[in-house]
Amino acid sequence: MDIHRCRFVDYTPHTITSLAFSCPSSPEQSAPSDLRLAVGRSNGDIEIWNPRHNWIHELTLSGSKGRSIEGLVWSNSDTSNNGNEPSRLFSIGGSTYITEWDLKTGRPLVNYDCNAGTIWSIDVNSTGDKLAVGCDDGSVVVVDISGGVGSLEYDVICQRQDARVLSMQWNGNEQIIGGCADGRIRVWSYGKDTKGRILSTMRVDKSKTESTLVWTLNVLPKKNQLVSGDSTGHIKIWDLKFFSLMQSFKIHDADVLCIASDAKEERFFSAGIDRKIHQYDLLSSKSSSKWVHSFNRLLHSNDIRSMAIMESKSFKVLVSGGVEKAITIQPIENFQDSKYKKLLVNQQISNVLVVPEQKLVILYQDQIVKIWKILSNGKHKLISKLILSDDENITSVDFRGNLLAVAKMTSVKIYDLDAVDIENDKYMINKIRDENFDSMVSGAKKVKFVTDSNLLILTPDEELYQFAIDAENSQISLEDQVELLDNDSSSSSSSNVSYSDNIKNLVLTPNHKSIVISRFNGAIEVYPLNGGGGDPFTLTKLSNSASCPHLITCRNDDQLLVLTNDNKILEFNLFNRDQLLTSWSKRNSEFLPRQFTSLDDKPEGMFVKDEKLWVYGTSWMCYFDLTKNIPISKLYKNISAGKKRKRDGMLSLDDDVDINGDVVQLESSLKQSEIGKLKKQIKEEEEDGNDGEAADEGDGEDDVHMQEGESRVFSLTEKYRPIMQVAEFGPHELLIVERPYFALPTTPAFNLPKLRI
Repeated sequence: MDIHRCRFVDYTPHTITSLAFSCPSSPEQSAPSDLRLAVGRSNGDIEIWNPRHNWIHELTLSGSKGRSIEGLVWSNSDTSNNGNEPSRLFSIGGSTYITEWDLKTGRPLVNYDCNAGTIWSIDVNSTGDKLAVGCDDGSVVVVDISGGVGSLEYDVICQRQDARVLSMQWNGNEQIIGGCADGRIRVWSYGKDTKGRILSTMRVDKSKTESTLVWTLNVLPKKNQLVSGDSTGHIKIWDLKFFSLMQSFKIHDADVLCIASDAKEERFFSAGIDRKIHQYDLLSSKSSSKWVHSFNRLLHSNDIRSMAIMESKSFKVLVSGGVEKAITIQPIENFQDSKYKKLLVNQQISNVLVVPEQKLVILYQDQIVKIWKILSNGKHKLISKLILSDDENITSVDFRGNLLAVAKMTSVKIYDLDAVDIENDKYMINKIRDENFDSMVSGAKKVKFVTDSNLLILTPDEELYQFAIDAENSQISLEDQVELLDNDSSSSSSSNVSYSDNIKNLVLTPNHKSIVISRFNGAIEVYPLNGGGGDPFTLTKLSNSASCPHLITCRNDDQLLVLTNDNKILEFNLFNRDQLLTSWSKRNSEFLPRQFTSLDDKPEGMFVKDEKLWVYGTSWMCYFDLTKNIPISKLYKNISAGKKRKRDGMLSLDDDVDINGDVVQLESSLKQSEIGKLKKQIKEEEEDGNDGEAADEGDGEDDVHMQEGESRVFSLTEKYRPIMQVAEFGPHELLIVERPYFALPTTPAFNLPKLRI
């Protein structure tokens, strides 16, 4: 096997500008099933992450050029639908508009103009029915969102002042507090009689050379206190009863940009330009209480722009991000020395395409598509760079033959890649212009070629169309609409997530006669294509969130491989209703190597090549030989279904994690007696077949390569990192696309003093 390591793909993640969890912290209760983290990026994209099962990147809401996400809030209003209404997501970004997003379609639902200056800050009140935004003309606008999804109505513009309102916090439902660009913190009333009036003004320390900016605020409602951070590096704690200063800390070396506190209001964290995260704890006695600075950690290599805390029974984490572009996750218990996790080049939703037939590597990001060709001498050449004139970010790209399909949420464009000079690898891109096609398709989440002239388009409204492309005559005609099965999500555990019925994965069988899709709610469906015969049907529905499909791929025309959220591999017969699981899956799915099931990095992709299943993540790559059985590890000999082990590393928000962070090694349904019976049965079968191999040969617990006979059954390597894509590149070739961290462009960071010993 020849492995090509490719490091020229110049993908660069974007700066993280804001972070927000969809549910408030509840330390005494288990985390709700619809808990999500929204991550705002400087290119206008919003990523939706599910903390369960080792952080799954579920959606990307595509933004547009020049619309950085400067603030995110979720509303959990209980005023309608008996509190079962999905959380609503709002964003602001360098304009006068508040945007409410439709997570089901991925499009903005409403763009509400506040009729004031450019919005700098946003917050939602404790009951989730009012938004307050601070603008650069000094006004604070309150918007009523109690009317339900898509409803934003003007409520009141508070008493104006001259300074930009850089930060915003509600104090319950009675007061709005804004940090301003003139070094003052102003408190507006939202009470009935004094609604909109300024109640008080608090002044922070002034800088001698420039005006002081109050970048961040955090209200502690139970203690009636306010924590502020400003451009002088000061952290100040204020009494909101008398609007007076209680304590002041000068610990940061530069601007403080974000503050986050825990649910009990006994601990808060601050961070900013000096890259350090500082922890403060409340010391209480019978007569008094005061805040003390406890610890600090240097986890980021550049400015920290945003932080968010989520606490539940077994899951207490601080999430931070900024100019370094990585989502950093760490437990808030034992903050000073706990293990942390960074999600930087994490390509669960890939923007790299490999075309082995023509030796092409394609990258799309924002409004740019780049196409490289791998030459016969092993070098590479950029043969095409396409810059789209529209402002919207690209959502999907596919290439087949000489046709390139580029999708956005508002349009789909088809290009013809013509070879002008093959010897010198010169190509010309021509757009196929068909006005009828442009009027029929108003955007797509995903595009995929079936043949050289047939294209599947998945629209934002979850409709699937097939188009025939005639490049010579510049015609694109609708060939078929794939009628998708109605999906009832009422029984789904994630039914209060608005996009639970959406399509997550879409693959074609190798003969291109069937489409297989998986949904977020766990359903796997099969659809005949091009008159393949038969009716569409639901293959299975894996309703438990741990067993929902994370990745799917076809082994052949009749068998489908599914990688679940908890790293279990299942193989299904697509067209054998009587025998759903294949014999390989029945024998091996429960006995996958522990090195694989306990991997720290989430799998990014998988494919089958020469009867080997290749699976890869950011820092690892492995294969399973599907023609052989996995030796049963000695690990299972003395394990009981109730026995638990400590999970290495980070806290995981899994269904079977208890308050101490323990996780069940085996599925509770798999009893020790069943394991014994299965081992005995396998051993007898192998003895009858004169294989001469013991079923439990090889420990497997510490082996990276599991042997059976002469060839490896399973092999895992961490030699390549960080991996963006692994793909078949020829009969005996693999291509690994890497993006070294040191190659990522970055801006100068704050220069911390170095201690030389």
